[in-house]
Amino acid sequence: MSFNTPAASPASFWKGLIPSLPASLFPPGWFLFCLRTWLSAVLALATAFWLQLSSPGSAAVTVMILAQPLRGQVLSKAVYRLVGTLVGAFVALFLTACFNQDRVVFLGGVGLWLTLCTIIGTLEKDFRAYAAMLSGYTVAIVGISCIDSPGAVFDVTVNRVSSIVVGIAATAAVNDIFGSPTAWEKLATNLHRVAGMVQRISRDAIAGHGIPDDRACAGLAGEIIALTSQVSYARTELPDARVRLAGARSAMVALLEMLSCSRAIASVLRQGDVSGPVLARIRTTFGEGTTVASPRQVVQDMEDLAREAHAMEPGRGPTLDEAWLIERTMALHSDARWATDGIDAFENGKRARTQAPELKIEQHHDVIAALLAGLRTLTGFTVAAGLCIISDIPSTYIALSQVAVILTLAASTYNARGFGMGALIGTPLAIAVAAVLNFGILPKGADMPFLAMAVIPVIFGGCLLLLNPRTATVGFNAGVFFFVILGVANAQNYEPSAFIDRNVLYLFAAVIIFISLVLLLPPSASRRRFRVAITIGHDLRLQLEGHGEQAGSALISRHYDRLCKILDWNHYLPDSLAKIRVFNRLSSLDELNVELARARRHLQRAATIPAIRPDAEAAFRATVVYNADAALFRMRRQARILLDKAITLPHGEMATALAAISGMVGAIRLLEHNRSALKLYDIIPLPDQQWKAF
Repeated sequence: MSFNTPAASPASFWKGLIPSLPASLFPPGWFLFCLRTWLSAVLALATAFWLQLSSPGSAAVTVMILAQPLRGQVLSKAVYRLVGTLVGAFVALFLTACFNQDRVVFLGGVGLWLTLCTIIGTLEKDFRAYAAMLSGYTVAIVGISCIDSPGAVFDVTVNRVSSIVVGIAATAAVNDIFGSPTAWEKLATNLHRVAGMVQRISRDAIAGHGIPDDRACAGLAGEIIALTSQVSYARTELPDARVRLAGARSAMVALLEMLSCSRAIASVLRQGDVSGPVLARIRTTFGEGTTVASPRQVVQDMEDLAREAHAMEPGRGPTLDEAWLIERTMALHSDARWATDGIDAFENGKRARTQAPELKIEQHHDVIAALLAGLRTLTGFTVAAGLCIISDIPSTYIALSQVAVILTLAASTYNARGFGMGALIGTPLAIAVAAVLNFGILPKGADMPFLAMAVIPVIFGGCLLLLNPRTATVGFNAGVFFFVILGVANAQNYEPSAFIDRNVLYLFAAVIIFISLVLLLPPSASRRRFRVAITIGHDLRLQLEGHGEQAGSALISRHYDRLCKILDWNHYLPDSLAKIRVFNRLSSLDELNVELARARRHLQRAATIPAIRPDAEAAFRATVVYNADAALFRMRRQARILLDKAITLPHGEMATALAAISGMVGAIRLLEHNRSALKLYDIIPLPDQQWKAF
């Protein structure tokens, strides 16, 4: 598959016809996005009418839900929507078959299933989360609509699945014909962009210039980690996705490692003991930041530099800080090679010449937040179901289905308040627009072309609302559920009483949703940040005991993702110096966890070298911390011993020893910086008086 951009495309044709409009209201690509969505909705409705499906509006709703700017997003969401619908349909059939005689037990089963799906969806990401949510509320839509006629559940299930398949097929066809922007192109652009930013930081770090602070670096790392979503979208577009996306993930892992190396280099040059000749040699050889041809050659050059430092000052030898600088520079340029080769492999569809040893990119999971989201869904659904049972009005169960849908979907976002406000504003807005259309426009025409023209302003308006982050929740509630509120059917009903009865229930559902999401257990930024801090403290305590997680791409990506989560929660808190200090402290504590893990990993490798095995094993034991002062003394002593013996090791073995020493020095620096915090927060495993036993 070629990555060359075609000479002419539908997008370039339309671009010249669209006048310049304010970018704040009309973002780039808005017209083609709205046009594709409208054509998909019209095609889906026409097909559903032709097939005489009982709920043709569901096909249009599917189109609106699948409305995404990128082709890969559409295809990925379509696949997960189909899978989630099939799972939900099966569960709906099962619950109806088992509990159709007792609606209280049946609704209880639906509520528990919704809760389980909400918890899973909150812990997942991208459209996997959407599939989990969908499998939950499909049970509510299918099962609750047949609560008074359980014999019809199979027909309802078949019709719903058919409508969704029609919507998916219409969306895929229109996106293919109109050449919607592809996810792999955006991924390639973003990879080059973040790689350029990281390379500039690495050059500045080696040159001794200022680099961005911890918050800015964490934000950049968050952008790199966020590319995992684009990787999942691009998978649906590329025939050789396995090879290409392995290269992309290798580049992302390498960029995260480069960021950590650059921060370490900047730190040692700012505070460390580095001689002029060593620093001059590093800057002369690697200061321009150009990608080296061979990572192996980098290793040998850095080993030679360490020997030269020892020869220049035999009595002094390279300092621990110089060893740290040399090894981090060595790692930086190896990582740069992996990043370059990974991006090249992704763009050209071939196996990377060099690749990062691990490709895992993991994120921080807030289990408590997931459980609270499940509790919020269960409570809101229970209240709504109780009101429906008490009223004993069959039609109220329509509102219950709507409550289940919005509550479940809202759990996947932190801004649950915004989702609740979106329901409260978007639902009346959709009802007002539907009323104008149903009683003022549609009676004047009775064919599909007339309907297609009538809904143009509605679909374009809904898409524009969806594209704006500030109005996205309003656009979702107004645009996605418009066709349900309108009551599109094979024989359109123009009776005002039927319209009012149906939409009063949707207004009731909007109020219940607002109460559940805004007033009931709303997410708290400070509590979420506190839970991240608790997780950091727990993992660090295990690491100090010597039982922590092994170093690798999973650990470093989770480290940066935690920092990004803290930054996100900080955005919802008042501006103050305190939240900056909290971020810096948590960043430093979690980085201590990473450095201790890195030291132990390389010390285990160093212990396989016979010449330094006893010293490496002793250094490994020294990284177990029961008292900060004693641990610092032991680690400095063992790192110095290990460095003196590493100078005489052959190529390769010396690099392993330098990596172990570098990890120890990084841990020493961070342990010194956090010594008081470790005591204050009681993170050190054992009381101070017990360290002498070791």
